[in-house]
Amino acid sequence: MLPEKESMARKSWFEGAPWAALLVAAACSSPTNGSHSVSSGSSSGGAASGNSGTPSGTTGAPGGSGVIGSGTVSSGVDNSSGTVSSGVGGSGTGGSGTSTGTAGATTGTAGTGASGSTLGSGATTGAATSGSTGYAGGAGFPTDKSAGCGTAPGADTSNNFTIHDIDIPACGATITQECVAPSFVPGGVAAQSNGGYTFIHRNFALELPGNYQTTVAYPVVLGGGGCGGGPVNNGNGFGLNETGAIEVGLSYINGCFADGGTACSGSVQMEPLCVNSPEVPYLRAVLAEVEAKFCVDLGHVFLGGYSSGGWEAFTGGCAMADVLRGIVTEEGGMRNHRPTCTGPIAALMVAGEIDSTNPIGPLVMGMPYAPANMSVQDVNGTIQSLDSFGSQPGRDDILSRNGCVGTATTMYDPSYPACVQYTGCPAAYPVVWCPLPGAGHNDSSYNNVNYSPGSVNGDPLMWNFLTKLSALP
Repeated sequence: MLPEKESMARKSWFEGAPWAALLVAAACSSPTNGSHSVSSGSSSGGAASGNSGTPSGTTGAPGGSGVIGSGTVSSGVDNSSGTVSSGVGGSGTGGSGTSTGTAGATTGTAGTGASGSTLGSGATTGAATSGSTGYAGGAGFPTDKSAGCGTAPGADTSNNFTIHDIDIPACGATITQECVAPSFVPGGVAAQSNGGYTFIHRNFALELPGNYQTTVAYPVVLGGGGCGGGPVNNGNGFGLNETGAIEVGLSYINGCFADGGTACSGSVQMEPLCVNSPEVPYLRAVLAEVEAKFCVDLGHVFLGGYSSGGWEAFTGGCAMADVLRGIVTEEGGMRNHRPTCTGPIAALMVAGEIDSTNPIGPLVMGMPYAPANMSVQDVNGTIQSLDSFGSQPGRDDILSRNGCVGTATTMYDPSYPACVQYTGCPAAYPVVWCPLPGAGHNDSSYNNVNYSPGSVNGDPLMWNFLTKLSALP
């Protein structure tokens, strides 16, 4: 079952509260280099487990998010091999252990890039046993301004969206997230084309916030819509700019995003290729282009989407947690075959409880799924077609990556009573889950409350969630 077609008018994301409180009005006299700037200074690599202490009590549960080593990387250049001093073992609190193990000395792993301390998602030494190892990555979430500060915006305006073509390199012998894997390059077994656009030649649309100033760092919102249409006239964001952010409308090739449609769905033989999804190089290339030409607050880059675009947001939130501060999704899901995740991500997810197109799940082969009235045949076909067991497993993956402890929840916002927030998550990486009773696919309402900014101007749920996310240190 492929995501059904939606008209372009179905979704116009992120029309909400102004961003004024989070704008950084600062001159860019020394713009940084590259798509994500690198600065010298304190940087730590991924969290590494210290030597477990000897417990004097029963074994505790894995610790929560710990503080990773505070080694200093010399020169702060990407992929530098600077000397990392030994750090303090993580401070995760054990579950039921009666005694705290001795924190072991930890040597952090040299980071790959650089502008501040990294928050690893796992603990080092917990109460009686060591917690899970944190994600090594990045050596510091970007918090400064982009190289495009001070650059004139050219033909882009705040009155409408301007189309930008973009070329993405094809991978050679080594496949990375910066290039398109051979399978998706023209001539490859999973290649697609539409109107001259391919996975290595794509486009996006961009609209500036009102009164855009080249010396002010703005948040960026990338958005993707549901299946339907072709290049240029698709994706999301083709609406009025009410956010105070730089809005980017993403486009797809063959009626859907690869991670939310035909390139990574419907073929058990083809789906494994999407561990090297062509969407991640596309998203990274779009961000690099935007950051090079416009003044971007690198600590507030967001991705959201509906249906096919929701799958895109799940994939990006997994593989690009090093550059994305948060994601919002509606009726999407996460692939079983997907790129390697890079760390924790703040997330708000909306899903319909009776959606049989992109079910919540978890779906189990050989078993019916009663909430959406799906038979065994329906379930088996959906798992194979979507390469997914539902959106709930995607939520659980984020809870795990964020180092959330337990499953206790509290109401997120009385105005949106179907949404709950997990109380055991780190404050920097909140997780909000909004399962809508009685809502199917292409339905975002419950009890006359709209949970998506789609067709309702000013609907604040998702945008308010994103604006509350502070920049990481």
